[in-house]
Amino acid sequence: MAELNYNQKIIANPFKYKYKALTGAILGYIFDAQDFMVLALVIPLLVKTWGISLASAGLIGTATIFGAALSGYFWGPMIDKFGRKRMLILCLIWFGVFTFLCGFATNYIQLIILRFIAGIGLGGEWVIGAALVSEFFPPEQRARATSAVQSGWPLGYALALGVNAYFVPTYGWQILFFSGILSLIAAVYIAVLVPESPAWLKAQSNKTEGKESISKTNVKAATWTDLLKGANLKTTLLAFGLCASCLVSYWGAGSWIPAYLSTERGLNLKDMSGYLMILNVGGFIGYYFYGFLADKLGRRANFIFGSLASAVVMLIWINLNSPTAILWMAGVFGFITYGYWGPLAAFVAEQFPTGVRGIGTAFAYASGRMMSALAPFLMGGIASQYSLGLALGLVSVIYATGAIFGYFMKETKDMIIVD
Repeated sequence: MAELNYNQKIIANPFKYKYKALTGAILGYIFDAQDFMVLALVIPLLVKTWGISLASAGLIGTATIFGAALSGYFWGPMIDKFGRKRMLILCLIWFGVFTFLCGFATNYIQLIILRFIAGIGLGGEWVIGAALVSEFFPPEQRARATSAVQSGWPLGYALALGVNAYFVPTYGWQILFFSGILSLIAAVYIAVLVPESPAWLKAQSNKTEGKESISKTNVKAATWTDLLKGANLKTTLLAFGLCASCLVSYWGAGSWIPAYLSTERGLNLKDMSGYLMILNVGGFIGYYFYGFLADKLGRRANFIFGSLASAVVMLIWINLNSPTAILWMAGVFGFITYGYWGPLAAFVAEQFPTGVRGIGTAFAYASGRMMSALAPFLMGGIASQYSLGLALGLVSVIYATGAIFGYFMKETKDMIIVD
């Protein structure tokens, strides 16, 4: 009965708990980002230590992304059936433990397997955090909230870089993987302080009216076929298109711009370090600006403007010749191209009704991530045949397509989702 009363309090006043939910989601995304950056930092060390080829080392990253992409199809039905909070805790523990175990790997095959399994947990964090935060905040603050979550990404990068700088020289590459266990901090915080989503609790209450417990009833989960019914089909296709545009352009640009600036614009290692720092500072500021824009002017305006602006700034940046201009333009590039998809979680989650919000958001993002896994490979083929400049020019076209999907999606700025 105490649990029932507590759940009713959450449903009646969800905004009271919004900052606890936001803090939990930010922590989760920090450790999500840390995990991906740990992998980027450890690969060159493994090439030297184990004597593996660059192609073989690349497969370690591929295994991680592939596991994360596939897992989105798994987490979606789970969070609609069992709740946002429980599944977020599970995925944080999952990837934290398996990343930690990667530090004990003694050969390439062991690491490939462990990274694939860790990726399954990583694939759930963004999707679940998006649904949880979106369902705690009022419409006029929702985009800023999910953009604040997104700003945890550069913080996670900084955490991984700190571990690399201060601990790897003494303890070796294994410490990078061992640091993955820090995700349990977020899991404990959420378990103790963050309540279950009010929208999910309300949906369960509606389905189980008259039962003694809201959270322990056996409720039928949404299925993939539900996404093909009625208005859900159009929503699913548009949400997938927007996610694919954002993710393919992000990973396409992120994978090859450093190589382009180094080989075709002559930036040295020191300049590249400055580029990465300025890029991420610009992105951090951009997340908050675009979150404010999406809450004030609307989600559709954010993605139409952000997609087109990203296409333009990409073309300008890759045609600059001055190393100084290239370096400082990195801040503008990060501000625009990172920032505009900070509200993506809110916009995609808001498109779906509560009963299929988890599975719909998971499908759209996981399918977009699957597409993005191909981007570095395909761009590399284009670069080999023609030039890196042409490949990056095509990325600007992908950026621009996001405006088309954003235009046809429904405006959700004032949408109440605790139905």
